[in-house]
Order: sequence, then C-alpha cells, then structure tokens
Amino acid sequence: MRKMYVKIKDFIGGRLRGLCDRLTPRQRSIAVIVMASLFALVNFYMIFRAVYDIGREDSRQDVIRITPLEVPDFVPADTLSDVKIREMEEFFNQFNR
Repeated sequence: MRKMYVKIKDFIGGRLRGLCDRLTPRQRSIAVIVMASLFALVNFYMIFRAVYDIGREDSRQDVIRITPLEVPDFVPADTLSDVKIREMEEFFNQFNR
C-alpha cells in the first residue's frame, strides 16, 4: 500500500513539474496570481455566505408563547394585609402583559 502511494505521488509530482517547466517565468507568475485570486474569491464567498446564513437563521426564530401560570393560594387571603395582597397582584400581573 505504501509503495502504491509513493508511486502515485511521484507520478503526479513529475507531471506537475513537467507542466510547470514548460511555463515561462511570466506565465508562472500569472498562474500563481490567478490561482491565489480564485482561492481568495472562493474563501470570501464561503465566509460571507456562512455569516449570511447565520443571520438569516437568527431572524427566522419562532416566537414561543408561554401561557401565564396559575398560582395557587397557599396562604388564606384573610391572613395577608391589603398592602401585601396588592404587592403580590402587581408582581404576578407584570407577567401577563
């Protein structure tokens, strides 16, 4: 298996060297600039597309409606002062708005 990998690697390396040897220095620099530009464009596209998708998913969140809880009376109402009852009603009514 290892020999096969080395043979394939050498074959591909030889082919690439043969292709690059035929290029003039100007053609090589143009090839490098074109490949780097393509890489940068693909890279920026992937980054901005990911950011766009994240933003789009955040805006599509469903609103979850939570029904108010019914709080049972643990203490009989006649043992609480009117001020305390009013405070409790205000506290629980703030969640119903």
